[in-house]
Amino acid sequence: MDDPSTSDFMALAQRRLAGPQAELLRALHRFTTLRLRAADRSLSRLSGPAAGPDAVQMELHAFLRQCWDALDGLGREVNLVMRHLFPEAGLYDPLEMTRQCTFYMVRKLLGEHPTTADHAVTRLLWERTRGAPEDAYRRLSFLHNVAIFFPIPLPGGTWLPGTDDLPPAARGIVKPQRVQRCDLREGVRGLREWVGNFARDIYRALGDALEQSSFSQ
Repeated sequence: MDDPSTSDFMALAQRRLAGPQAELLRALHRFTTLRLRAADRSLSRLSGPAAGPDAVQMELHAFLRQCWDALDGLGREVNLVMRHLFPEAGLYDPLEMTRQCTFYMVRKLLGEHPTTADHAVTRLLWERTRGAPEDAYRRLSFLHNVAIFFPIPLPGGTWLPGTDDLPPAARGIVKPQRVQRCDLREGVRGLREWVGNFARDIYRALGDALEQSSFSQ
């Protein structure tokens, strides 16, 4: 989270937002940053010496939870900035947020409102995670959904599962997605890299939106 575009976004947002919202954004951004650091810690353990299957499943579950929490944290940052720019768009009041303010819901609300549906931030959210989701996002979403209900199957002890590796009991519960199994260590590194790159690109787009707004006022 030390990318210059992230720092530039936060500096600009602190100048553009009112006191309570600026303070809240700092806290939300801290949450996202800490979740990514926790994911890095789990990634280091998963990339280290081989452990027993129970230990790997527990660490993998923690890794997926931290990555998804980071996406939800990012979504709340998006919600705060985009509501500041487009108060008519039906987003959550940042100072009265509930736990329903998630990555999924912020993406949905931005995409449904005519004021924001074609905005660069919305297009970035939608195109990379919904319209034509990137492979790493599809894998993260799939594994996170599995982990809500079941221990993650580990074919051969060294693979992340694909759709066909789910036990029959899980196939009616987890949203159908065509995901292929992949090497566990390579897979988790790819997931963490994708989340970090996606967050960087979102912060860059939010910074551009704030900059453009200042020119139009």
